[in-house]
Amino acid sequence: MKRVTIGDVAAQAGVSTATVSRVINGGVVAEATATRVWDAITSLEYSPNALTKSIFAGRSSTIGVVIRDLSSPFYLDLIRGIDEVAAANDSLVMLANTFRKDDREAAQVRAMDEQRVRGLIVTTGVTADSHTRRMADNGTPCVIVSRVVPGMHSISLDNVRAGELMAAHLAACGRGSIGVVTASRRPSQIERVQGLAVPERAVTVAETPQDVPGAIDALFDTNDRLDAIVCTSGRLTAAVHSALTGRGIAIADDIAFLAMDEFPWAEALGVTVIAQPTYDMGRKAAELVIECPAEPVSLVFQPELIARTSCGEVSS
Repeated sequence: MKRVTIGDVAAQAGVSTATVSRVINGGVVAEATATRVWDAITSLEYSPNALTKSIFAGRSSTIGVVIRDLSSPFYLDLIRGIDEVAAANDSLVMLANTFRKDDREAAQVRAMDEQRVRGLIVTTGVTADSHTRRMADNGTPCVIVSRVVPGMHSISLDNVRAGELMAAHLAACGRGSIGVVTASRRPSQIERVQGLAVPERAVTVAETPQDVPGAIDALFDTNDRLDAIVCTSGRLTAAVHSALTGRGIAIADDIAFLAMDEFPWAEALGVTVIAQPTYDMGRKAAELVIECPAEPVSLVFQPELIARTSCGEVSS
């Protein structure tokens, strides 16, 4: 079946295509004429071309979202929150994954700008900041998630507090010798380690899940009396858990295990976690795009400890 065009609507309504375009885009048209056009649109089941509308508007109705790594469960609820707000405001979400590659981050932000998105939400590193700031300076609402960037809208977690909650719970469970597996030198990771207040020798970096077994070995080589392991990155939690059990370590009995971010299987395995309100963070990021405040807004969300059995019982 041939797609209905704006010309077909114009012919049935007895007007020009320019008049149909003005009606669709909210231009000034006589009420009787607008009624005929809308009747023709309904009768023909015409679907306006979003690309054409964006050309007239100078911007699309799409919210661009650039994600560092879709393999991380952190982003699932974040995207759900963004999408719900976008849908409620007649917008779609255009998603791009950068696979944690700096060059892809900058390229994806530029691509979103070329698409003239309604707004941009990014979880990128610092290499894409100049491109994001340029978009914001040109009038596109931009929100950075997981980091605070001066002069930009941002949504972040109180990561120092997250580390403090971890340390306090482990202390309450009688655990005093802590090893930390962290994912990178990003500000969020550094701040969580700061909150834990452990010596530098107790921290090892695993850039990928494949690096985790070596990181665990390094921790035990440094301190064979470890009684707790903390993973500060949700995307590494499964790998750390597997590395510990693969060494024949009984979690909780032999060593406490505490991880970042809530997962569907965490409750089944009894893993104690620090949860981020990612759904609320996603909703607020999208709301900032829709509302477009004139001055930069920086919102910091609070983490929550969900205590289960992986750290043992809290001492009386």
